[in-house]
Amino acid sequence: MKLVASSPVEEAVKALYAVSALIRSNVEGQQIFYAADGELMLRDIMSNSSCDIRLRKKSAVLVADLAVSLSANTHAPVTAFLNGSLFLKTVVDLTAEYDLDLQEKALIAIRSLLQLGTTEAKVFKDFCELGKALENMRRKFEELMLEEDQKEFVQDLEILRQEVEHVFLKKLEKVPE
Repeated sequence: MKLVASSPVEEAVKALYAVSALIRSNVEGQQIFYAADGELMLRDIMSNSSCDIRLRKKSAVLVADLAVSLSANTHAPVTAFLNGSLFLKTVVDLTAEYDLDLQEKALIAIRSLLQLGTTEAKVFKDFCELGKALENMRRKFEELMLEEDQKEFVQDLEILRQEVEHVFLKKLEKVPE
């Protein structure tokens, strides 16, 4: 994991892809990843706008993979970082980035995190301001759909955004007042 923080960007990208491949659907590998402060590494990459975009995208994909793996493996230990307010906010903040591909990966990660029984809807609503982020995306996508060269991709993103919004609202309904 130290190579992910290395200065040659190509080395860091290859290292993150390798880490991702090693821990995907591998509970023991995930435990080692968590113990080695994987949460902090992912949060640092996702929150650093000067970080190579490939690292930021792969980090968002890795978050989604970890959330899916956790929800599929009921015997896996509950990890605090998939619940942490700062971590969740870092993922939600990716929706405000300029790169549409990164926004797509952020939406997929958010959807996966929302589907976990261990994440709290109120954290997404109050601390992460997911509702505002989704509304800002809706407005941005509306404008971008007027441009022919991106129209199809943006329409697909809007469908994904609506799906995330639906999962979010369903999760909010389950929160006792």
